[in-house]
Amino acid sequence: MDLKRGGSMRRSNPLVATMFFIVLLFLYAPLGYLILQTFLNNPNDLQSGFTLNWIIKLFHSPSVWDPLITSLEIGILSASLALMVGTLGAVGLVDFAAFLPAAVQSLIMLPILLPEVITGLSLLLFFLLLKVELGFTTVVIAHASFSASFVYFIMLEQLKKLDPQMAEAAEDLGATSNQIFWRVTMPNIIPGMMGGWLLAFTLSFDDFLISFFTSGAGLTTLPLKIYSLMRIGITPELNGLSFLMICISTFLVLVLVSKEQSRKWVLKG
Repeated sequence: MDLKRGGSMRRSNPLVATMFFIVLLFLYAPLGYLILQTFLNNPNDLQSGFTLNWIIKLFHSPSVWDPLITSLEIGILSASLALMVGTLGAVGLVDFAAFLPAAVQSLIMLPILLPEVITGLSLLLFFLLLKVELGFTTVVIAHASFSASFVYFIMLEQLKKLDPQMAEAAEDLGATSNQIFWRVTMPNIIPGMMGGWLLAFTLSFDDFLISFFTSGAGLTTLPLKIYSLMRIGITPELNGLSFLMICISTFLVLVLVSKEQSRKWVLKG
């Protein structure tokens, strides 16, 4: 009874509620203001009235669609490559994860902890050492190299949740190792694979620094396009591009959340 009263007191604490809304305001007020500017006749005048002209102009601008399509293509390919690498790594190391030295675990986590500017510079130097021409392929490999670590830890947790008795039962019934993986393990880790792929795609789609170092000349992703527009000043087209990225990223987050919620409902029956 005391625990219930304590929980209700915490939920109704006005100080906690106020701090929560202050944090939300701090996080989302800049995004809200940017979205508001997208629909103003004059982005610098809040009383200029609302319009859809900037959005219409954005959708009729080929200089916007080319970087958007490039970012989508890079995101799809790099997320698929990261999913393959991260999943294979997790499957291979899940039985030894508890016994791996801390140094090995830190090496796997290193791409997550390193600043992106260091990761981008190291990848650039590596490609130059191999005399690989910078372009579409190098950006895909670069994005996959740092997002694979995120996929690895997602898949590792997904594999740890599996009941080992399922594999043992399949082995007792005469299934080979390949059959156990494809018919028992794989169907049960598909939700985690979907989540890992979506996360890797989002990281790739929003990335600027690593793309900046590894894209070379002639390749422009959507974040690089926004950066190039910023160099000539804040324009309504720039606001519209930023709004477009917010919409796509929000959609991906909603898909990921709905997928996870659906999985919980299925598990609860």
